[in-house]
Amino acid sequence: MRLFWPSFCILTLVSANVSAAASVTCDASNFVTSAGGAFASAARVGKAGTFAGAASRFADLHGIAMFALGPHRKLMPKSREAEYVSLTRIFIGKFMAENSSQLAVSGLTITDCSGGNGSMVVNTKLPNGKKVVFKVYKTRSGYRVRDVNVSNIWLAQQLRSNFTGVIRNNNLDIDALFAYLRR
Repeated sequence: MRLFWPSFCILTLVSANVSAAASVTCDASNFVTSAGGAFASAARVGKAGTFAGAASRFADLHGIAMFALGPHRKLMPKSREAEYVSLTRIFIGKFMAENSSQLAVSGLTITDCSGGNGSMVVNTKLPNGKKVVFKVYKTRSGYRVRDVNVSNIWLAQQLRSNFTGVIRNNNLDIDALFAYLRR
């Protein structure tokens, strides 16, 4: 898979143990702490299904998958949307598992929270000084991750670049994206 920067972003997130004694508390602190712990556990297991499960539990996979289609969203038949989101979840899980051994980071600390009306940006810092930014939003059942930024790279935007490239390079054939995700 040709996603070096998303690999770095995902692995920094998934292998991070979030500091329970965060320096800043906000409404989303417990959620970010739980998400970090789940992805750190998945990194220890190293299996695609474990990563996909953590992503399903904490991320807005439907929103991320639909965003990743970019201007080609209209090419996705409503009847195939659930299949596409499921394949995207599996793709993310496989990708994370294939790259889980490349980084081992611990000690994510929440440094700042901002936002309102159910949408927040949670800034965190790793012990090595790297910043990890979570975009989260509140639902009736709790928070969901909308996107993650590591080293100024947004994961959802990187998926969008990759997925739209597959579609564009295959004459706007949405089936080419399905084939790519099934590999």
